[in-house]
Amino acid sequence: MTEQASDRILDIQQTIREHRWVFLAEGLLLLCAGIFSIGMSGIASELLAVGLGIMSLVVGIFLFTRSLTAGGGGDRGSTLVTGVLFCIIAVVLLFWPQAGLEGITLMLGVFCILRGIMDLSGKPSRSNKHGGLQVISGIAGIALGVLLLLNFPSDAAWAIGLIFGVQLLFMGFGVLVVWNALDHPVARGPAA
Repeated sequence: MTEQASDRILDIQQTIREHRWVFLAEGLLLLCAGIFSIGMSGIASELLAVGLGIMSLVVGIFLFTRSLTAGGGGDRGSTLVTGVLFCIIAVVLLFWPQAGLEGITLMLGVFCILRGIMDLSGKPSRSNKHGGLQVISGIAGIALGVLLLLNFPSDAAWAIGLIFGVQLLFMGFGVLVVWNALDHPVARGPAA
C-alpha cells in the first residue's frame, strides 16, 4: 500500500472517531425501535404492512411509467407486468393489511425452513472454522419456520413485528459494538 493511500485511510479513521457519536445515536435508536417492535408487535406489524404497501405502490408506479415511456425495448412487457404486480401488492397491503401480513408470514415461514435446510446441508458454506454455527443457524431457521406455520394464520398479526424487533435489537447491539471499538484503535505492527 502506498504512503498516500495509508494516510488517506488514517484520515478516514480519524474522521469516523471524531464523529463516533453518530454510531451511539444510531445504536440507541435501533435498540429503542427494537424494544417498541417487540413490546408492541401488533402495531409494529401493521406499520410494516403499511410501509411495505407504500413502497410497493411507489415502485409499481415507477415501473408502470417506465414501461409506458420506454421505447421498444425487449423488457417492456415484463416491466409492465412487474409494475402491475407491485401495485396489486400495494393495494392488498394498504387496504387489507391483515391479509398482507398473513401472506408475508406464510412466505417467511417457508423461507426460514428452506434456508434452514440449506444451512444444515452446508450450502452455501459460510466458514470452515465455524461450521457448528451454520448448523445452529439451520436448526433455528427450521424451528422458527415450523413455529410460524404451526400457528398460521393467528400469528400473522404479531410475528412480523416481533421478528423485526429482534432484528433491530441485534442491529443496535452491533452498531454499539462498533461505537465502542472506535474508542480502542487496533494496534498496528511495525511498518514494512
